[in-house]
Amino acid sequence: MRKRSVSPNPKPSKEQLTLFANVKKVGTKTTCFFNNKGGVGKTTLVANLAAELALSFQAKVLVVDADPQCNLTQYVLPEDLTNEIYSSDNPDSIYSVIRPLSLGKGYESDLPIRKSQDFGFDIIIGDPRLALQEDLLAGDWRDAKGGGMRGIRTTFVFAELVRRAKELKYDFVFFDMGPSLGAINRAVLLAMDFFVVPMSIDVFSLWAIRNIGTTVTIWQKELETGCSLAEDPGEISELSPKGKLAFLGYVTQQHKERAGYDEEISEDTGEQVKIRRRVQAYESIGATFPEKVSNSLGSMFVNNDMNAHLGDIRHLGSLAPMSQTQHVPMISVRGTGSYTRLRKQARELYRGIALRYLENLGD
Repeated sequence: MRKRSVSPNPKPSKEQLTLFANVKKVGTKTTCFFNNKGGVGKTTLVANLAAELALSFQAKVLVVDADPQCNLTQYVLPEDLTNEIYSSDNPDSIYSVIRPLSLGKGYESDLPIRKSQDFGFDIIIGDPRLALQEDLLAGDWRDAKGGGMRGIRTTFVFAELVRRAKELKYDFVFFDMGPSLGAINRAVLLAMDFFVVPMSIDVFSLWAIRNIGTTVTIWQKELETGCSLAEDPGEISELSPKGKLAFLGYVTQQHKERAGYDEEISEDTGEQVKIRRRVQAYESIGATFPEKVSNSLGSMFVNNDMNAHLGDIRHLGSLAPMSQTQHVPMISVRGTGSYTRLRKQARELYRGIALRYLENLGD
C-alpha cells in the first residue's frame, strides 16, 4: 500500500538556524532525559525532539536507548526490523557496550550504531540484558568511591561511549533512561553534560525533582572523592567527563483536558490556533513548578537567568499512539482529517521545545 505523503515541517528561520549554528560550533552536547517517576512521556519527548533537530535543523544526532524496556528502540525502528533484531541471540546493542567490562576485557572498541531512517537520527538500540549489569555497576561503584581503578572504569563506561561519539562529530547525544535511581542511571548521569526532566503536572513529579537534585549531588561528591584517591590520576583524567552535570530544563506533560477550546497565538506563525482547555487543577499545580524546580535544582542550573521551562506538551489526541504505530515522528504521521491539525500543533510544539533547548545550551 502506498504511503500518503505528509506536508514537510516548515524550515527554521534564519535566526533559528543561527542559534543552532552557534550551539553546533561549540562541539558535541550530551543530554539525558531523566525522571525517576514513570509515565511522564520521556521516551516520546526524546524521540520527537531528536527528530526535530535531525530533520528540521539537519543536526547529526545519536540517541542511546539505556532503558532495559527498550521502548524507544521499538518506537523509532520498523516493527519487522525490531523483531529481526531481538530474534537473534546476541544483537549489537547498548549491552554490547558494557558486556566486555564484566568479562574483564575493557571498553568495546566500536559503537553499535544503527540508523532510524524516518526519525533522521542514529541510535544505539536498547537491550533487556542491560538490567543484568545493574549488579556489576552497583558493586563497582563501591570500589570507585574508594579510589579503585576497576570501579572507576566501570562507572565511566558511558563516559567512554560519549567520548567515542564526540570523535564521530555528533552535534547531540541523547540518552533515554528508565525511571529509577539505580546503578545504570547513575553511570549515565555522571557521564552527561546536561539533563532534562520530563514531568507530568502532579505532586509526584515535584517529589521526583527533589530526589533527583539531592541524589545527583551526593553521587558527584562521592565520585570526586573516589577520583582523588585513585592510584592513577593520569588515567582518571582521560576517562573522566569534563565539567559537571548541569540542569538544562524541564518539560511538562498534560494528560487530561476539559471540554472546549481556547485560542492562542502561535509563536512561530503568528496565527491564531485552537487548543483544548486544560484542567484547572493541573493549572494550579503547574503554576508552582518554576519555584519548586528552582528550589530543588537551582544550584545545578546552566545559569541563573535561564528559562528552565522548555515547553508544555499538550494532549494531542490519538497522534501519539498513531506515531508509535507507524514508527514515525509526530510531525510525520500519515492521516487526514483531524491529523492535519494535530500534526501542525506537534510541529509548533516540538519546534518550540527545540528552540528553548538550544537557547539554554547557548547561554
